[in-house]
Amino acid sequence: MRFLKKLFEKTVPKVIAGIFILLFLLSLFVFWGWYVKQVNKVFGMYYVYKGDKAYKAHKLDKAIKFYKTGLERYPEHSLARCNLGNIYVKYEDYFSAVEQYEEALKYDPKFIVCRMNLGIVSAEKMSDFDKAIREYQTILETKRVTVHIPLVFDSVKSTRENKTIALYNMGIAYRGKAMLIGEKTHAANDYIEKAIECYRKALKRKKKSYNINYNYALANHILGNYKEAGLSYCRAIELEPFAFDAHYNLAILLRKLGKLRESQEELEKSMLIVNSQQDPYIAKYIFDIYSQVVEKSTINEEYKTTRRGIAPESQVKEGMKTPHIESEEIQNENDPLGVNHITYVNGKVVVNSEEADKFMKKSFSKCTSKKIFEEFEEDTMYNGRYDTSF
Repeated sequence: MRFLKKLFEKTVPKVIAGIFILLFLLSLFVFWGWYVKQVNKVFGMYYVYKGDKAYKAHKLDKAIKFYKTGLERYPEHSLARCNLGNIYVKYEDYFSAVEQYEEALKYDPKFIVCRMNLGIVSAEKMSDFDKAIREYQTILETKRVTVHIPLVFDSVKSTRENKTIALYNMGIAYRGKAMLIGEKTHAANDYIEKAIECYRKALKRKKKSYNINYNYALANHILGNYKEAGLSYCRAIELEPFAFDAHYNLAILLRKLGKLRESQEELEKSMLIVNSQQDPYIAKYIFDIYSQVVEKSTINEEYKTTRRGIAPESQVKEGMKTPHIESEEIQNENDPLGVNHITYVNGKVVVNSEEADKFMKKSFSKCTSKKIFEEFEEDTMYNGRYDTSF
């Protein structure tokens, strides 16, 4: 019995080991392709890792090389393909970028960020607005399993944010398609209305977005919905007081409505902002518009003497709130350079630049023409038509 027991203890493990070896060899024969794929996947992941490091270090040529090598071994790596597409965008090789984004989405159709990039490149770089709209619509229809772990991870918020961006970008694409078709056509009007609807849905998700409010205003402005356009420009201004676009377009709308004094005020604000950004070309363009508004003003003589940065005293008395800023150099013995500056805002000395910025932000965020649009009654002759005068 002892002999048999010892023989059993020595033989059985060897037999079991032999069976496992035999099964392994058999699996190699039967599933050889699977094993090769796993080995390639390991090597692919290694090269993708090196590509990620080069990408983060902005060594784009090396990143392309590593990503391509990695994807030859592991073509299903959708993130690597998306990153490779992003690099091609930086090199303005948009066809290659689109190819990589599309390949990534074949392997991971719910890769929302990659689909968003595909939509943006299709619309903004290749003017393929239909394709962009389809991609954004797919994002809106995509259902993903969301996870919310307080203070750790919240995919619910990120998913909602991405769908808001998709709605906004879809509005941009519809507006671009309308501009491509041409003005004063029913089809163009329909696309602008679709853009407005996209912006409206996006605003329900994110009310305090300058870009959404501004583009919603612009689309309504184009279509002739002046009341909604004016109120939305004002909301955009309240959110981003130093974004000159909203001030400028609001001024153009006010000029269209014959509100020249208010139009001049917004143009002055936009000029001050552009001057602070040191963009002489845009500043000159706005100044030319400003000059036209001045010429049309009912008080021509007083407005013709108005200089940029200096407001007539009567204008201030009438309630104009545009800050007019001047800076004066003075000698200062306590300053090592012997020179200092004093800043005047509407004639009042401002102690430092921080105080001046605070004053300007408070002043620029006030949309003094808001009441005009709150009381404005739409003229039906403009509704549903393009306004080409701005």
